[in-house]
Amino acid sequence: MVKGTAELERPVPLYMQVVRQLRAQIASGELAEGERIPSQRQMMAHWRISMQTASKVIGALKAEGLAIASVGRDTVVAPGAASSIATAAAGAMHAPAEPPEDDGQEVKATAAATAVPADVAEILGIPAGRRALRRQETRYGNGKPVSTTATWFPPAIAAKAPRLADAQAIPAGVMAYIAEATGGRAVRIIEENAAMPADEETAESLGVPPGTAVLVSRARHYTSTGQIIGYAESSTTAGRWQSRAYTVTGN
Repeated sequence: MVKGTAELERPVPLYMQVVRQLRAQIASGELAEGERIPSQRQMMAHWRISMQTASKVIGALKAEGLAIASVGRDTVVAPGAASSIATAAAGAMHAPAEPPEDDGQEVKATAAATAVPADVAEILGIPAGRRALRRQETRYGNGKPVSTTATWFPPAIAAKAPRLADAQAIPAGVMAYIAEATGGRAVRIIEENAAMPADEETAESLGVPPGTAVLVSRARHYTSTGQIIGYAESSTTAGRWQSRAYTVTGN
């Protein structure tokens, strides 16, 4: 049960701030398994938010599997919610959604809204030729480019996460920032890898002759509700290992 009122900061979406606080209460045991989540009206009074925002909080907790509806239409803490949060936290520390940077590695970024190619538009679920944000990050090791990643974002995601359009690196990583800004966390990733000859754009970014063999990785990131967060194409020069660690939960 919440008491009094609490202040929220505006830069982060209000509902996501409330979700964080409730998530912390579940993780600490303050809100125990089967205990009732604060109602929409309680949230409105405690955090000074609208009913629509309070509804989004409950929806987000359910989408994360931390809350479920119970008899009497109350929303309660889901079985195993605290354990799920602990597992997710361990995964965030040990299994980042993006490759970790090497010591001393530099990242240069560019971003622009451009017309989306037909194949990418189909993946993003938007009309071909529509303009969408394309962000490119090139990573350097010992002063030389070693990989480059171009990521397309659906307009709805780009609108909620404005830093994606900044021409500078995002320290926490793109997917971590999107989760922070939108509440949309990638829980399902479809990835494909193949050795391919570098096209002219990739060759220029990596500083190699066109046609040079590079490792190409394509990844689609989805939320628990099936919404696509972004589509990325990465190219890595020969002789570089590309590593990812995954934490698998559930049955």
